[in-house]
Amino acid sequence: MNVAALALFAVLLGASSVPQQAVGTWWDRTAPALGKKLPNSRYYTIRSDLGSAQTKQYADHLDTMYGEFTKQLIAQSGLRKRSPEYPNVLIFAKQQDYLDTLRTQYGINGTGSGGMFFVSPRGAGLAFWVEGLPKQRVEHVIQHEGFHQFAYAFFGNEMPPWLNEGLAEFFGESVVEGASVIIGQASPQVVDQVRKAVNQEKYIPFMDLLQMDDQRWNGNVRNGNAGLQYMQSWSMVQFLVYGEDGKYGTSFTAMLKLLNDGTKPFDAMRKAFSLAAEADVLRFEARWKEYAKVAKPGAYVAARGRLEFLAEGLRDVWSKGGRPKDLAELRVAMREAKFQYTSSSHGYVTKLDAADDANFAVPDDEVNTKPVTIELVANKPPKGTKAKKLEEQSPMPPMLRTRNLRPNDVGISWYRGTTDPTQLNYDIVVN
Repeated sequence: MNVAALALFAVLLGASSVPQQAVGTWWDRTAPALGKKLPNSRYYTIRSDLGSAQTKQYADHLDTMYGEFTKQLIAQSGLRKRSPEYPNVLIFAKQQDYLDTLRTQYGINGTGSGGMFFVSPRGAGLAFWVEGLPKQRVEHVIQHEGFHQFAYAFFGNEMPPWLNEGLAEFFGESVVEGASVIIGQASPQVVDQVRKAVNQEKYIPFMDLLQMDDQRWNGNVRNGNAGLQYMQSWSMVQFLVYGEDGKYGTSFTAMLKLLNDGTKPFDAMRKAFSLAAEADVLRFEARWKEYAKVAKPGAYVAARGRLEFLAEGLRDVWSKGGRPKDLAELRVAMREAKFQYTSSSHGYVTKLDAADDANFAVPDDEVNTKPVTIELVANKPPKGTKAKKLEEQSPMPPMLRTRNLRPNDVGISWYRGTTDPTQLNYDIVVN
């Protein structure tokens, strides 16, 4: 798949990562000949200007996802590698270094992307930057673009865009906890948008999406009309994996095997799912539509999204002198400020508004038997004279955390900026 199809749209807002002072170009500073020892990765060759500890976090995350790709797609299907594997990973502290390096070293325009897997005459690999992004946003890049990198070795450029992007988002929405990967997650915004498109008969017809090539897909991306094709492709993959109690799992594996063997994409889909005529495709589309109408978001990934929204709102309220003590007070303060939080992912933008009660709660699902709640928790008093003085000058916001969330409760971990201790940043962590 070409670069335009693989580019990840910029994600907005979040915590800051402050790099060390640097001299020379990123490419020069990270040259292996300089002797900078980086953490080992089992599967990848890594080049990074982050510190060793942060680089190791992302290296471990990459390795975990590589294992998951293998487990879910390769272990039982017997796929063979058809193209060279490009295990190079470039990790940038700053967005500008990412843009400059892609342009000067590879001839690629990375504008508007948070990361990408690229193949060019000058080289190939996975590149992403971390400046100003919460860790969970960077992890989504790793998971989505890392899938493209992995899949290229088995399918080259011959995986149809709906399947390539649908699977990339399927893995991108997964949640990694240590060495475990929780797949099958679904964000409320995407589930709602797909349901709305189906109910209003504004979805993309299967015959159209299944036969869409890279050129048309990328044209929609450039024109800003790609949102629905990304979301619907994800929904279709969810349906093929989980729909009707996993009924289509064997056929899904057969389709991948046919693609790996060189069968043309549309033919592979029709043969694997016994779609001999257009009428069969339409009946299959109807079954997906029924699935999309009743699909539920995963409470776990939804909770993480709610915490990010609330952390952004709390930081905004806090910076203006507001001091909410519980979720009810935070909701009032965010509504008085008319707070909205916008984020973007592959081809689509979501806007969360404090006026919507749903953004302050976690939806029910089949996994969580008890209602999941979110609460504000006061921080422990700081120790030491310097820490106490800093807390008086720039108090830390209260923690946010869930209750009754399975498989683990999660919360917001606040920390201060490295060069500016009054700058408040956060990550989502397991409680």
